[in-house]
Amino acid sequence: MKSREQLVDRALREIAVLGAGQKASAEDAKAVDDEVGPVLSDLARRNVYSYGDPDRIEDEHYTHLAIILGNAVAPQFGLPQDEAKRLYAETRLRELRSVRDAGDPIRAMYF
Repeated sequence: MKSREQLVDRALREIAVLGAGQKASAEDAKAVDDEVGPVLSDLARRNVYSYGDPDRIEDEHYTHLAIILGNAVAPQFGLPQDEAKRLYAETRLRELRSVRDAGDPIRAMYF
């Protein structure tokens, strides 16, 4: 599981605002953190990704959410948005959702 803070840092690395091993400034982290809720809500509304606690992000969703979040905040850092990256990440999130195990197999009852 990843935290919201880790998601914010990864989003900043995705748009090359942070280098490896660097920590975000308070202003940069706040700018991205302010967008976490709206971005996750938008993804849920469009049935791309249903989230619960933004402080407990599943590992397989983490990278794709960081790409989408980084893309959403890129203009705030003077960078262009990359539609292809966003579409790829959203497609992967949809695919991850579709392979979820629904539980135990259902036994058929023959009459």
